[in-house]
Amino acid sequence: MRVLVLASCRWLNAAVEGALLQARALAGAGVETAFAGTPGSPAMIEAVRHGIRCLPLRLEGWSFPMGLSALRGICREFAPDFVCAHRSEDHTAAVLLDPCPVVRVRSDIRRPVAGRAAAWVDGRTSLVVVPSGFMVREGYLSRRRGASEIIPQPVDTARFAPPAGRPEGVVVSAGRLSEVKGHRTLIRAVACLPGVRAVIAGAPAQQSVEDLRSFAAGLGAAERIEFPGRLEDMPAFYSGGTLGVVASLGSEAVSRAAAEMMASGLPVLAAATNGLVDLVADGRTGLLHPPGDWRTLSLQIRYLLDNPGAAAYLSTNAREFCEREISIVAVGGKWLSVLEGLRRGNKATRERVSLTEGTGNPSEG
Repeated sequence: MRVLVLASCRWLNAAVEGALLQARALAGAGVETAFAGTPGSPAMIEAVRHGIRCLPLRLEGWSFPMGLSALRGICREFAPDFVCAHRSEDHTAAVLLDPCPVVRVRSDIRRPVAGRAAAWVDGRTSLVVVPSGFMVREGYLSRRRGASEIIPQPVDTARFAPPAGRPEGVVVSAGRLSEVKGHRTLIRAVACLPGVRAVIAGAPAQQSVEDLRSFAAGLGAAERIEFPGRLEDMPAFYSGGTLGVVASLGSEAVSRAAAEMMASGLPVLAAATNGLVDLVADGRTGLLHPPGDWRTLSLQIRYLLDNPGAAAYLSTNAREFCEREISIVAVGGKWLSVLEGLRRGNKATRERVSLTEGTGNPSEG
């Protein structure tokens, strides 16, 4: 089986990260995989680093018409059995060319657009895959008339693994400094806990580091909240924490931070929102709190710091869940099973059509 994964984008985001992880999962499952993306982009650099065949493709903005021609050449050369598209432009281009069955992988919190054009594209899409049940419950597939599946986005359990030891009283969180990520909820919670420190990693977005430092200072917690900015070595960052927090108020179609923390053996305290409720099993692989409820979050932090046995229970279960359900190996097996089933179904359909066309009506003539 050959699968072409499309993610033509100049920067890394949730969709592109998902495409890279899918390509790695497929390749690990023995599928001949190629990754098509923007030349020189972080995604292409990462794909090369992991030994995945890379094919240059630009489909953004004014590059789309020329990109169609390039994609046609890629499909002729690589001859994929499936094209998996992770962005709307890639999806539209694959459907227009129709080289083979097209799979749309959705990992964006934005809802699918409506309209005749979108319905036309969806009608020519063999399969739509979403990463968690919340997208189904919230109607992301309500206009879908064809096949759909839930396949989680994997986490690299080899890269993110429990360390030999951990510090005490350090809460870590990761995410861009956007209001939707709920960093102020965490700051409020930690401000009530003397002796507890928080380290919040992430690049400025709608908020700056100074905005959040000023907020922490107003609560008397400025000396106990650190903002190291965007970090490259996330495994080392998670190893430096006692607990992990994902306090998002929304977003989180896929929470890479929560999955990475769980794989790293961090007890995770997560907001009960969107995909987090499918990833974190409350009381078993982590603890959930109502979004924005800093009081409950504060109590949960205090409880786990005071009860290391409970923290270890959550940590062990979370790591086992990651290895069993969302590791690159586990998700690669799920993708292989789904695509093999889809290929058998397409083959059966083609055979039925061929048989019908060849039979004719004996009363004719």
